[in-house]
Amino acid sequence: MSENHFAKALKNFTMDAAAGDAIRHLTDKGLSPSQIKNTLTFPAPMDYITKVMWDRLVETYRIIPDCSSVDDLESFMSGRRQPCEIMEHRDRYGRKSFIKVQKESPEEMIFSPEDYIVCDFARRMRSGETFTNDYIIHLPWPDRPVLGLSEIFLP
Repeated sequence: MSENHFAKALKNFTMDAAAGDAIRHLTDKGLSPSQIKNTLTFPAPMDYITKVMWDRLVETYRIIPDCSSVDDLESFMSGRRQPCEIMEHRDRYGRKSFIKVQKESPEEMIFSPEDYIVCDFARRMRSGETFTNDYIIHLPWPDRPVLGLSEIFLP
């Protein structure tokens, strides 16, 4: 491993240990990027805060980057991988086998399709449109439309 890769991995580890869980927790509580930056006691750069926030919003299905319209949402939700658990099972002779069991994830948040809007903020910002919503201004929006929860992105 080269020095550059090691330094980058060490920096990522240090930042995640110092601020990652706090950023994810505050994101779940609904704080904006600027509010999180002001709340943290460890100095984290805004780029890192918004990256961790983006990943958390995607993990909890508040942003769905794989869908560009509400019509895509139903096929995405039916095709996503369900969380599962491997359980040990013994038959009457004591032989061990394993069974894959689907389980409900307590973190999983499922919203109805009516709760989502198409977010094409990168294109709209490039065209000169200005926004006041802190989420829209700071998050790293891709160049293509994505789905996002309307309660976060609408005033």
